Amino acid sequence: MIYIAQKLLLAGSLLFMLWANLLGVGKSQKNTSQMYYALPTAFSPAPYTFAVWAPIFLGCIAMTIYLCGPAMRDSSRLNLLRWLLVVAFLLTGTTAYTAIGWSNLVIVGLFITLGLAYNEVVVLAPKSLMGYWILRVPIAIFFSWCLVATVLNGCQFSASVGWPVGPNVSALLIGFASLIGLIFLIKFKEHAFALVLAWAFWGIVSARPEALPVVFAAIAGTSAMFVAAFV
Repeated sequence: MIYIAQKLLLAGSLLFMLWANLLGVGKSQKNTSQMYYALPTAFSPAPYTFAVWAPIFLGCIAMTIYLCGPAMRDSSRLNLLRWLLVVAFLLTGTTAYTAIGWSNLVIVGLFITLGLAYNEVVVLAPKSLMGYWILRVPIAIFFSWCLVATVLNGCQFSASVGWPVGPNVSALLIGFASLIGLIFLIKFKEHAFALVLAWAFWGIVSARPEALPVVFAAIAGTSAMFVAAFV
């Protein structure tokens, strides 16, 4: 019974996330685009960068099918991961209903939850190729983008209270994110995490190619992660 309830909650939370975000049903869905243009920051990436949500949502669907499948029925070691994903999906769906300020709290909660989920996957260390690509890689992509979203949301909140984030601060934030990417490459050999960060960095550059500190920070951060990935 517990497994069935857990499976239903996982599937239900996934549907809520897709319904609220992907289908644009959330009451505050327009706030996302409004915040992007009303609260511009030097850390805001070009709109096309948000296409990363496509593989994130596809990964979430694949994880849910995998964890709810009959092959995983007796896998009690995945119970904590399932509960963490339920919370992550619910928080992601909630972002469609929260404006700036409250959304900061929601996204920080999502970042913490995904961090715990990633740690759980690393501890479990799926042996199969399917387990790696369906669990660890999607969570790494989601977690990495959530890091970018958390920083971006913080920059937007800062702009909303009269403290705009300029190119120099944005460059420092890119450097901070690059260090985290290097840690994931060196300690966990997580290339997907670094790849998403690089995608975000060059999305930021595309939005403000004239901001030299941002350009240099993106080049330095991407180069460092590239070297770490292959050396």
